[in-house]
Amino acid sequence: MNQTAALGGVALLVTLCGCECGEGTLTRLGETERTIAVGQSFIATYETGGSYCNAGSFAPAADVTHWVTRDTATIALDSLTGQITGRRIGDAHVTPTSPATLGPPTLLVHVR
Repeated sequence: MNQTAALGGVALLVTLCGCECGEGTLTRLGETERTIAVGQSFIATYETGGSYCNAGSFAPAADVTHWVTRDTATIALDSLTGQITGRRIGDAHVTPTSPATLGPPTLLVHVR
């Protein structure tokens, strides 16, 4: 698979804006959907890596963002660490305050 196919719309964006390879850093959520049980916890991650012309490998970006949610009845969220704990059955959306440049902008958490 070539880079254009792998990066899809990002390659088109680079072409349209006239950006040169290497400008900008790509960011994404470590995962965009997760199912947990009531009482179970995990830490959401915000990752950086590569550039618009070379996606490279992604790694968690420490202390880059805060996390927010409106669904506090369904999950408990530590806005600084990204730790999410299921409170009751339902679905919750968690969003980083620094928007991701690749993929969905929010993490969907299903509590079962």
